[in-house]
Amino acid sequence: MSNSIVFYKMPALAAYQLALKQSDTALEKMAARKDVKAEVNYFRDKIQSVKSVDDLFKDRRLTQFVLNAVDLGKETDKMGLIRKALTQKAEDSDALMNRLTDKRYKAAASLLQFGEKGLGQIQRESTKDDLAELYVKSRYNDGLATQNSAVPLALYLKDNAASVKNAYDILGDQRLRHVVTTALGLPLEIANQSVEAQAAAIEKRLKVSDLGDPKFVDKMAKRFLMLSDDTSVSAGPEQWKLNLFA
Repeated sequence: MSNSIVFYKMPALAAYQLALKQSDTALEKMAARKDVKAEVNYFRDKIQSVKSVDDLFKDRRLTQFVLNAVDLGKETDKMGLIRKALTQKAEDSDALMNRLTDKRYKAAASLLQFGEKGLGQIQRESTKDDLAELYVKSRYNDGLATQNSAVPLALYLKDNAASVKNAYDILGDQRLRHVVTTALGLPLEIANQSVEAQAAAIEKRLKVSDLGDPKFVDKMAKRFLMLSDDTSVSAGPEQWKLNLFA
């Protein structure tokens, strides 16, 4: 059987349900792709010979791999900000990662620990394994987005909803914010209000503790998908039918 994965455009709910059903096998298929394996192998080989964090950032291919793995791969036009955020110490309250509203930077810095350990953390076998796994998942999510851009966002909600403690956690995460406000029917103009007003609007429509209930989260994810579906199906089911394992 071929290791290739073919993604076809399809309605959001159908793509979401198929992704849930086939996620483990699909990730294995993605990891076995030649281009994905080549990048993982390049990272594993090169990261051990890198002598400093500066040298890592000088290797564009290596840097892109790491950024893709830590969910910052589409932010390469902000390399100055990325480098500063990832190389400061998390314990410093004035560190850029602690001042940014986008929590991806702090999550990435906490995983890599460049500010605290230099290359010590990223050269650990366990960290290399984690980054390889995250890279594969990132590539898979990119493929899902070609089916329907809402699907990776719905899956992100399922993976992260249980960690939400209050409305501010939602507002501080761009993807959770988008999914939740869309599912709740809140208008885009809410972003013009104060953070406190936005939190109040969410809490008026959502009991945050319900996000710890997988069934509730699944319903919210499906509502989001129905409200944000970007697929136009006009030529019958064969136009969007997905065979994930071509």
